[in-house]
Amino acid sequence: MAELHPRQIIYPIQNLSRLGDDSAPAERDFNERLSQHFQATRRVTPLGRARTGIYLLVAHSISGERRRIVMSPYTIPDVVNMVILAGGVPVFVDFLPNSTNVAAESVEAAIDDRAAAVMLTHYHVNQANLSEIAAICAARDVRLFDDCAISFGSQFKGAPVGALTDASVMSFSAFKILNFLWGGALSVKSDLLFSTIDAETQSWPRLKLLQYRRQALKTLAYGFATSQTIFPLVFRVRRPVASGDKIGDVFPLSRVETVSLDATIRSRPHNNALREWNRKFEAVEQRVAHRRRIAGIYDQYFRASSVSAETADELRDESCFINYPIVVGEDRRDQIYRDMLRSGLDIGRSLYPNVHEVESFTGIEGVSGNVSGLVRSVLTLPTHSRIREDYAHRLARRLSAAISTRRG
Repeated sequence: MAELHPRQIIYPIQNLSRLGDDSAPAERDFNERLSQHFQATRRVTPLGRARTGIYLLVAHSISGERRRIVMSPYTIPDVVNMVILAGGVPVFVDFLPNSTNVAAESVEAAIDDRAAAVMLTHYHVNQANLSEIAAICAARDVRLFDDCAISFGSQFKGAPVGALTDASVMSFSAFKILNFLWGGALSVKSDLLFSTIDAETQSWPRLKLLQYRRQALKTLAYGFATSQTIFPLVFRVRRPVASGDKIGDVFPLSRVETVSLDATIRSRPHNNALREWNRKFEAVEQRVAHRRRIAGIYDQYFRASSVSAETADELRDESCFINYPIVVGEDRRDQIYRDMLRSGLDIGRSLYPNVHEVESFTGIEGVSGNVSGLVRSVLTLPTHSRIREDYAHRLARRLSAAISTRRG
């Protein structure tokens, strides 16, 4: 089999078992690094679980009848559950067609006297209408948060993403560019909001290594299965699935819903997490730059059909490109996907579901027709550090041929 790479990898994690009781130096170092990354314009606090940031921001923003959180349904169920567990009421806004951008007028229409906050999520490219939405929120006295779980290391008009809104949530868990098993951070603009949140989190216990056990096993299994030695063997097992009626993933991402505020949610990161993030912090810029270079190659083939193609090039150039999604159409998506697997190249489909279609969320107010169409129409191409430029060209040429064949 020719050179083969998985569509997603886990950057190696070293500090899995190292012992150490004093986390103060590691946390100070991390906070200083993260604050400097945000050009000292935000106050930051690390979290044991990234999703906790959503819980905290919602819990400290709602009051009385103002409990509505305007947000995208293109996410994992855990994000919505964090809003609900914090006492918020989710309201979904749709994307523009074939895009992950939210129109400013859609956000404005969703804001009423019961709205407490708007939460935007940045995806492979950052939200193009962020400035307009920020102005609307300011005029309506509604807080604006952004979910930067897969966009850390990107910029927006020269400023780092994570330092642009009232507060931002970062994820540094296993599959992210800056990673450990679990964890994340908050960056907050308001000193008052930060002080309130920080006073609460400082009383929380640190995660114990044993609490990472299940996530560690999942992460190690995925890392092993996608290693350079093992993945070709795993792919041989997975390829026959392409001939069947139902396409499934052998090692899917875990999307287990958080349905309660368990002990891991109200937690601070273990010292090992802080050490790991400190060790890798300088690598973020290099990793993002690589993903942008690979995305630039895919642009040569698929710029017009890329998701969020309407985004200006100067904004795209600042984005993180955690992957590179293209629109191939709902009627042809699975056929083209099978063709690529049969040809020995690994690509993905939609990164997220439309959670508005999840049974427990179908009654949530809002619209998501364009999101539904998107998740059924896209294929995503890998951009991670194992993807070399020649491999990206080979993958793109083969995909272009598959698309042309199925079009005919």
